[in-house]
Amino acid sequence: MKEPAHDLPVSSAVEQAVELARGGVVTHLTINGERVAALVPESVLDALSAAEDAEDIAEADAAMEEPGESIPWEQVKTERRLPALEPLNTAHWKV
Repeated sequence: MKEPAHDLPVSSAVEQAVELARGGVVTHLTINGERVAALVPESVLDALSAAEDAEDIAEADAAMEEPGESIPWEQVKTERRLPALEPLNTAHWKV
């Protein structure tokens, strides 16, 4: 997910909603009857993230199928004035 996320300690006012979320229930938080947020089970976030990933992959696959010439990476770096990347020095890595 690309939205900012925060971890907050649970107050007694939302403890029941948290327990419902643990049990798989989506619980809406309201202020003066207006829904302002929702507590959702972690599995819902996992499923949403997986769906977003699948959509991104499908879009990338479709883009790869589009007609047109391939542009060499060196040309892209030059045209976009991207900095040259130094090769990784892996000599000190422990395997």
